[in-house]
Amino acid sequence: MYTIKSKVMAHTHTDNVADSRIDSDGHGHCHGGHCHHHNHNHDHDGSQEGWRGFAREIISGVLLALCLVLEHTGVFASMGVAMGIKASDFDWLSMTAYLIALLPVGVPVVVEMFRSWGSGSVMNEFTLMVAACVGAFIIGEYPEGVAVLLFYAIGEKLEDVAADDVRRRVRSLLGRIPDSATVIDNGERRKVSPKNLPVGTRIIVQPGERVPIDAKLEGNDPVDFDTAAITGESVPRSFSPGQELPSGIIPVDRPIEAVTVREFDNSSMTRILKMIEDAQAGKSHTETMLRRVTGWYTPAVFILALCVFFIPWIVAGVQGGVFDWQTWFRRSLVFLVCSCPCALVVSIPLSYFVSLGTASRLGLLFKGSKYLDGMDRLKNVVFDKTGTLTTGEFHVSAVKPAEGVDADTLVSLAAAIDADSTHPLARSICAYAASRGVKVPVATGVKAVRHGVRGTVDGTEVSVGSGTLMETLGVKVPESSEPGSRICVEQGDRYLGSIYLEDTVKEEAAEAIADLHRLGIKVTILSGDRKDAVERVAKQVGADAWQAEMLPEDKQKKVASLHRQAPTAFVGDGINDAPAIAASDVGVAMGTMGTGMAMDTADVIISGDNLKYLARAVLLSRRVKLTVAENVTFALLVKAVVMILGAFGIATLWAAVFADTGVTLLTILWTLLMLRKVPKYRLIRKKI
Repeated sequence: MYTIKSKVMAHTHTDNVADSRIDSDGHGHCHGGHCHHHNHNHDHDGSQEGWRGFAREIISGVLLALCLVLEHTGVFASMGVAMGIKASDFDWLSMTAYLIALLPVGVPVVVEMFRSWGSGSVMNEFTLMVAACVGAFIIGEYPEGVAVLLFYAIGEKLEDVAADDVRRRVRSLLGRIPDSATVIDNGERRKVSPKNLPVGTRIIVQPGERVPIDAKLEGNDPVDFDTAAITGESVPRSFSPGQELPSGIIPVDRPIEAVTVREFDNSSMTRILKMIEDAQAGKSHTETMLRRVTGWYTPAVFILALCVFFIPWIVAGVQGGVFDWQTWFRRSLVFLVCSCPCALVVSIPLSYFVSLGTASRLGLLFKGSKYLDGMDRLKNVVFDKTGTLTTGEFHVSAVKPAEGVDADTLVSLAAAIDADSTHPLARSICAYAASRGVKVPVATGVKAVRHGVRGTVDGTEVSVGSGTLMETLGVKVPESSEPGSRICVEQGDRYLGSIYLEDTVKEEAAEAIADLHRLGIKVTILSGDRKDAVERVAKQVGADAWQAEMLPEDKQKKVASLHRQAPTAFVGDGINDAPAIAASDVGVAMGTMGTGMAMDTADVIISGDNLKYLARAVLLSRRVKLTVAENVTFALLVKAVVMILGAFGIATLWAAVFADTGVTLLTILWTLLMLRKVPKYRLIRKKI
């Protein structure tokens, strides 16, 4: 039952990646630096096992109850008389019956104990439980001996059920990656495995089917998709032709055609599943500390339990008194059973495991529980601007033609030169021209030059680009205070005017930053964009500080400086953000729009690009810490009280069983109650 960390998934691949990664189970234990694994061979698909998963425990429990009834109704004594057994030997008959009741749950624990011994781990909870059980049988407390291992086994199974429930909920959100994709090849359709699809393959996806691999949407009209598997949002999202479709999303109302842009192993859904699979590899500080503590804890409690027995024996010998070995042996067993650290070694890793599953429902993918831990300590969050706080999609904010030039003429010439360009600014100008119904002439001889593009329209050379390009051409450009990115147009060495474009701030950006402020976190914007553009966005979203015209190395140095002052997170989406992400305590990448390098470097992925989930991640981290603290405090208090009472002969072995297994079950239930649901937004409206 010791640590959930290995239970996430086995590292195997089958044709159905979702099945192989979410359903396999490797159950690991670590003691004093030694690790071993045992596999319960659970079927983690829904609740197919049901009560059958508890068959051993049910059989053992029924037999224990039957033994208690037979013993207390005098049936054992009557059977002994009928069989001609001496009254002094009745105890052997009773012990044999309880041993039979013990076998279903006792044999697996004993097997695990010997396995752990073989791997070099002797002092562990298996040894504690078996020692307590054997001791109970030695002093004739047979029901308590069976109960020790019975309730231990029940706790183990309930731990599995809790972890399996997290997997089922994650799997139900992600769904299953399709086993096949419909490929259009020379007008014919055929089914192939998505693993075998090269980049550039044309596929068709029917309504209700999942996009099997990352692809670019074809066609002329926008299409609504169910993106819950990626973003956690239930509201359909519209994608326009040419936009990239992450794998796992579902077209809502009509078939779509798309062209693959990425191989299967690098597709969004495959990467998400891989991140969930590997998430537990990075242990939190709390879990790491727990592993160190348990390395000396188990031997220490063994020694203390022996002291409870041997110190009174020595005292009685010195004073010449009578030593009641059964009484003190029973008290020693109470101490031994009660001191088992099961509640701690289950509830702490389970808290992080459940939280990682809860976060994945939001589209928040942590690459390890230590990064969930890191979110709790954050004092600074640094944002990149373009593509992070903004959509990365520009819109024309102003058209300023020169004197004597018509605005539509200015836009038509710029759109003609930019017609075949893939630059975001060029696409925005062309879209603006189309939306206004501006007639765009055909440009010829278009070529890229430094800081812009040049071509010929109606026999006259036209240049479109920055003010630097105009300066290079010797064209005088008037000063301007208009906000946004400025695109200048000249024709025949004559300045025709400027078109201004602004990046669109994400709708949720201001609200997300306000929520971070309520959590006591300072927000800074670092961008390579111009000062006026960065200042505009900073004021619009309510950032505490901003810096503009920064190179990647400048961002890295600034983040490193903030990191030295207080725990800092960096949120970005581009290749140039990777150094800053790496320099922060917690690096966050935008998953849908973010580049592969940013996602690979980051510790946390916001797969739906929705910034409002950042504050909820911080709140979830704080709730994890609170839950762990509550569980540890409760477990230690109960154990301390029962151990003290047991040492004075007040607490019985049954009380020790409750202090061990009962407390374990209560901490599991409390963990699930506190962490299975996503923290509500209303909770972060109040300053924490």
